Amino acid sequence: MNLELINSIACGLIALWAAWCVLSGKVRDGILGKLIYSVIAISGFVVMTRSQNIFFGPTSAGVTFHVALCMAGVRHMFMVTCWLRVKAWLCRALNCEHCMSCPKAPEGIERRKQ
Repeated sequence: MNLELINSIACGLIALWAAWCVLSGKVRDGILGKLIYSVIAISGFVVMTRSQNIFFGPTSAGVTFHVALCMAGVRHMFMVTCWLRVKAWLCRALNCEHCMSCPKAPEGIERRKQ
């Protein structure tokens, strides 16, 4: 794997994450947030599809930035879609008394084992 391929994959995943943020009803960042995500999605798609050799090749700092932003996007998607179920499962599996008696527990998630 060379830097160009890693950069293209990271930019593609960043574009996918940003498009998901624009289209998902679970992400409530307002109009400005949706506009920012749209710009990220479009620019990530352009970077992914264009040739990297025209003006300059990807640097290790640029690739690191793209991979880090990609990982932040994957974490954001996980936190929005799966975290409450994972947290409830962890509380059940660890038998955590603090979590089980939490008055701020979201509705619809049973934390105690029956």
